[in-house]
Order: sequence, then structure tokens, then C-alpha cells
Amino acid sequence: MIRRGGEFPSPPVSHLIAFSSQQLSLEPYRPGFMFVVFCFMAIKYNENILMRRSTEKGEGAPPLAKAKASLEEAPPESSSIKASESLVEQNLSTVSSLSELESNAEEWGGGILTWCVSAWETQAAVSETRVAKARAWETHALEAQVRGGPQPKPSATKEATVTTSEETRYMSREESDVFLPRQLWSSKLKFILAMVSYLLMPIQLWRFVSQWLHKGGCSFLIMYTIMLFWIGIPLLFLEMAVGQRVQRASIDLWKTLGPWFGGLGYSAFLVCFIINTYKNLFNSWILFYMSHIFYFTVPWQHCPFQRNSSSFDPECEQATSYTYFWYRQTLKASDRIEDGGPVAFNLGICLFLAWCLVCVFIMNGIKSLEKVLNVLVLLPYLIIFCFFFRTLHMEGTVYGLKHLLVLEVASIYDPIVWSQAGVQVILDMGLGFGPIVYLSSYMPDFNNCLGDAFLMVLIKMLTLLFIMPFILSILGFWATITTHRCCEKNTEKLMMLVAQGILPPEVRPPTLTKNPTSTYNSWLDRLPPPLRSTVLSKVPECNIQEHFLKIEESPRFMFLTFTEVISLLPGSFFWTVLFFLLLLSMSLCAMVTFMLGIITPLQDTFPFFRRQPRILTVGVSVVMFLCGLFFIQSSGIYYYWLLSEYWIVLPIISIVLCENLAVAWAYRAKRFLADMMALLSRPICPICGWIWCYVSPVVLLGLLIAVFIQMGTRPLTYTAWNSSSSKETVQQYPMWALILTVGLYVIVLIPIPAYIAYCLTLGIPFRPTASPKLSSGSGQPLTKKKASEDIPQGYKTKSSSA
Repeated sequence: MIRRGGEFPSPPVSHLIAFSSQQLSLEPYRPGFMFVVFCFMAIKYNENILMRRSTEKGEGAPPLAKAKASLEEAPPESSSIKASESLVEQNLSTVSSLSELESNAEEWGGGILTWCVSAWETQAAVSETRVAKARAWETHALEAQVRGGPQPKPSATKEATVTTSEETRYMSREESDVFLPRQLWSSKLKFILAMVSYLLMPIQLWRFVSQWLHKGGCSFLIMYTIMLFWIGIPLLFLEMAVGQRVQRASIDLWKTLGPWFGGLGYSAFLVCFIINTYKNLFNSWILFYMSHIFYFTVPWQHCPFQRNSSSFDPECEQATSYTYFWYRQTLKASDRIEDGGPVAFNLGICLFLAWCLVCVFIMNGIKSLEKVLNVLVLLPYLIIFCFFFRTLHMEGTVYGLKHLLVLEVASIYDPIVWSQAGVQVILDMGLGFGPIVYLSSYMPDFNNCLGDAFLMVLIKMLTLLFIMPFILSILGFWATITTHRCCEKNTEKLMMLVAQGILPPEVRPPTLTKNPTSTYNSWLDRLPPPLRSTVLSKVPECNIQEHFLKIEESPRFMFLTFTEVISLLPGSFFWTVLFFLLLLSMSLCAMVTFMLGIITPLQDTFPFFRRQPRILTVGVSVVMFLCGLFFIQSSGIYYYWLLSEYWIVLPIISIVLCENLAVAWAYRAKRFLADMMALLSRPICPICGWIWCYVSPVVLLGLLIAVFIQMGTRPLTYTAWNSSSSKETVQQYPMWALILTVGLYVIVLIPIPAYIAYCLTLGIPFRPTASPKLSSGSGQPLTKKKASEDIPQGYKTKSSSA
């Protein structure tokens, strides 16, 4: 059978098709694929030999196109044939000489010998004709491989040993650091929904409204918009481009862009871990309030008992009952941060339920998250739309909407307001936390991330402009009702003082009519100055503007204000349920994306977690729940405010600054944009590189310095509940709390300078020598053609031709 020189005749293609159909459809294992690959490699070698000899004799090359045409004309018998043909085409391009066959003779021999004739004969579905053809073809292949004579057939025991060794070697390669193919979003719409869910953070929306009212109204919006173009849009595009370009979310992601910034991923992971320990508390508060709305009379509408009194306080304000319920019933809060206490059991159950919801939503990765986002993202917009039309008919709505047109020009010249606008942009865009990079890593490399960045900013701005009228109308109604109650209370107290003879009869207030505020203030303004001063020494002044501007950035005030307002509406039960569903859906949206900031880098860094995603999700959720128990003890709420209002800004700005430097100066902005232009097949405005190199670093450094100055010159305060007087008191954080804030900031940023020192010790250069490769499959870069084969229908664009 062997010809001179080792050549052997090429078998008919139909024989190979019949053999491949039977083997691949019945036993789709790796050794079968190896045998088919080797057969085609043998064909390729035979054709090369014939071509070389015919060339030496002056003859034409054998028509290889005819063999391929016959293979294409052959009717496909199964989908496995198509898969084998695709695999063969990829392997034919890597084999060009006989030396490569000889160097791998032992490895291929083991794979072939395991698929001997005896294995084929055990399959009842194989006809005797095909068995004979397959036996003859196997003989030719073995003779060509050994190049001199057949090798002895191994025994059954040896076959089992070879098979086991092959499987062991395959598993060992799977457990290596090679990255498995990443899941992709089923469509671009799902990615957009995921990004919107990350940006729908209710605390940040509330904080923006507070900044609007206290920092100049429309002038703050002007500064906010300028900061969006300086740092918001450029850095959002930077993080999305990094995730999409590298297509991995491991902890050491950033060292591929800047070797000295390898510790940046560890710092971002630590920050995301700390945030997740307390961020789900917001959902536990919502669940706790929702558990009380089914009472016949909600408990927060009652005035509280004082500790040293057996009856209600006659001067108890209605707002005090909400504050009392918040501190005493929900938080079980102590009077000071120094006073410890037990864990609130009821709130602990709600925290456990909140983590169960998050765990279920991301149990199966982005595939399960896609289904959840269809509801969680769209539901808040529908509820806000319903609330807005309901509040248009309430008293005081017009007064609240007037603040949309407030413009304070003087605030534009205040550098503190500029720094607060910049910090608000960073927090609103979610920069530096990690989820933006990780969510973008599930996108194909040719996706237009620059357009996505502009789209995200547009959606965020429209959301802010959509939610602003709703919140301001609610606040206008709340301020109007609170002022009415203030006037009514002052009237009752003044009449009692006049009846007791403490005040003269001239200060007896009139009977309040339909509009108590207007009637009372008109009477007070007509009093002579001495009598007016006497009245104001006994009762507070009822000013609707002062009540309206009492809102704070803290989520505590959001709970208290909205629960009070909704309880006054007709059909309050229905609107209360809608309000808490609104908060819960928005908060869960942000929470599940923050959890991806922990789960995704662990999966991309450690192979075990990639194979056990459910165990990882449950394990991380349990750890986060146990850590969150610290914040539901008596003084835990004060630590929550310390981290969320003072600490978080420092590491986030520092991380974003390092990300900017890694791309703009270590990898170089021009080089990075050139890579993105090659992937996107469209030009990118060079102004992005200029902003990355010069504008964004200066602005971020200025923000960081401004935050340090504010923390050093102003005391850190928190609002506590004084149980003896049943009132709120503003207290100052002790010095050890400030040391704790700075120490925690240093701990999370230690990996960055530590990795720089490591690189200096080993002489690692500042700039990378090679471009980062996409880690899909075997870790090798994918061409656009190969990548587009696995892209779902929702990603098919003109540029990708997919």
C-alpha cells in the first residue's frame, strides 16, 4: 500500500464524509475530531508532494480546487459535518510541512489508535461497506504517519490508558489560565438596559435635586453640563472602550494597558467590595417599610412617647413621628456613634431577603440578568410618570415647580460649587467602581462604544429632567402642608398663652380660614414691631421657603418626606405601594450591577469560579450579608453615613485619575484611539485624546485636592436621635472616625503604589510593549470575521457585516 517516498493515494472525499458523519454524530468526542483532522492533514501532505513532483517534471499542479468542490457539492448528512469542515479549514492553515507531522507523531498516534476498527464495529448503525472503507482509510493514514512501517496495535488496557491521559491533559489545559469564551449580551438593547440600570441610583438622583436647590438651580445645571464634557463623557467612553477592547474583567486587567498600573484592578475590587457591604441596606429599609404598609394604620403616623413621659408630648410635631419611626423602629439607632448595641433582628431579616433577591437575579450570569432588567429598568419610568400626573393637582405643586427656573449667577464663581458639580458627575456616571468596564467586556469588540457613551449621558440627563418636576412638586406639596401645620400650631399656642395671661389680648390670632398660611402671615405682618417680636419669641416663624429648603442629601430625608406626603394622599395605600416599588426597582437595578463588580473579576481571574458560577454567587452574597450585619447594629447607621457621604469620594476620584493616566500616558491616548478606530472601522474625534491627556487629569486632581481641603477645614457631622428629648441632634464625628476614614482610603489604594514599586524593582517599563489581546477562547485575538460568527442577531451592524 505504501508507495516509494512515502506517498499514498488520496481517498475519495465521499468516503471521508461517510466516515465523519458516522463518527461525529455518534461519538462527538475530542479523539474523533483529532482523527478527522489528521485525515485531512494527510490529504494536504499528499497533495503537496504530488504538486512538488509535478512541478519538477514540468507538469501542472494537481487541481486542489476539485477536491474542495467535490466536498462542497457533497450533500450534508448532519450538522457535525459542517462543524468538522470548519475545524479542518482552521487546522489546514497551520500545517505546511512534513516535519510538523513527524514532531507530533506520538500525540496524534494516541488519538488515532483509540479509535480503532473494533470500536467502529460495535456500532450497529454502521454498514459493512462503510466499515470496510473506513478500515482501508485508517490503514493508509497510519502507514503515512509512521513513515516506514506500521506500529503494533495497542491492547485494550493501553487504549484505556491513552484515552485517560488524553482526557487528563485536556482537563489540565482547561484549568489553566486560558480564558474560556465569554458570554455576550443577546442584543445591544440588553447592554443598554444594563447600563441604564447601573445609572439609576436613587440616592444619586435625590442628591442631584438637593444640589440643584442649594447650589444655584440652573447655574448648577450649567456647571454640571460643563463637567460632563470635561470628565463625564470622556471617562465614560474610556471605561467602556477598555472593557470592550480587552474583553476581560480580571483583577489584573489594567496592567495590559499600563504595566505600572497593575494594582489598579485590586483597588477597584476592594472599593466595590466595601460598597457592597452596606449598599444593600437601602433595599432592606424599603422592605421593612413595605412590611408595615399593610397595617390598618401605619405606625409612622403616630406621635411617639417620650422616655420620661407616660403620655404623648403636647408639642409633638407630625414630622417627629416619622423621624422617631426611622431611628427607633427601623434602625434601632443609638444616641451616639460611640454607643454600641445589638443587631436589629427585624432589619436583619429584611437584609437577608434583599440579598436573596440579588442572588436570584444574577444566579445564571448575564443571561438571567437580561430577563430581570426588562422589568426593573422600565418599571421606575412608568411609576414616575403616574406620580407626576397625580401630583400636578396637589396644593403647592406650582410653588415647587417654580424652582426649576431659579438661576443664581453668583454660584458660578464659587469654586466649591464647581467641585461639588464635578463630584456629582463622577458619582452619577458610576465611574471608577468597575461595573462599567465589566458590563462592556461582554460586548463584541467592534461595537461603537463612543456612541454608547453619548447615549448613556443623554439618557441620564433626560432621566434627571424627567424626575426633577416630580420631586419638586412633591416637595412643594410637603412644604405647603408643613407650613399650614406650623401656622395652626402657632395659633393654638398663642391663644393658650393669651388665655393664661402671659401674652396681651392684642396678639390673639384670628381664626384660620381655608388658607392657614396666608391668613396667619398676613395677621403677623400687620402687628406692630414690638408685638411681632414678642410673638416670635414664643412661637417659630412659619416660612414656606425655609421648610422647602430643609431637604438634605441623606436618604433618611427622602424616606421621611415621601412617606409623609404619600400618607396624606387619597388612596394612600396604593400610592405607598407604588412609591416603595419605585425605590426597590431602582435600587435593585444598581445593586445587581455592583455585584457584578465582584463576581465578574473573580470569574475571569480564577478558573474554578468560571466553572462554578452559582457557588460563587451564593458565596459572595453570604459574605456580603454577614458584613452588612455590622451596619444594622445600634450605631451602624452612623458608619453607613461616614462611608457613603465622606469616604467614598476619595478612593473613587483617585481610581478614576489612575485609569485616566494608564490609558492616556502609559498606553498613550493616540495609540489607544488608533486601536479603537481599527476595531470600529470608523474615525474617532482626536479631541478625546486631547481631553484624556490634559483636561481630565487636571480636573480630577483639582477635585481630589478640593475634597481633601473640605474634609480638613470642616468638621464631619452626622444627625443622631436624642432619646431624652425625642428630637434630632447634629453631632460631630470623633477624631478616631476621621482616622478610620483616612486609613481605609490608604488601605484600598495600597495596591497601586505597591505594584509600581514591584515594577521598578524588576525593571518593567512604564509603557506596554505590545497591544492587549482579546482573551476569547484560547486567549488569542479574534479577527472581526471570527468574532462576528458568534455575535447574536442584535449586534449585526454594517461595519461588522454580521
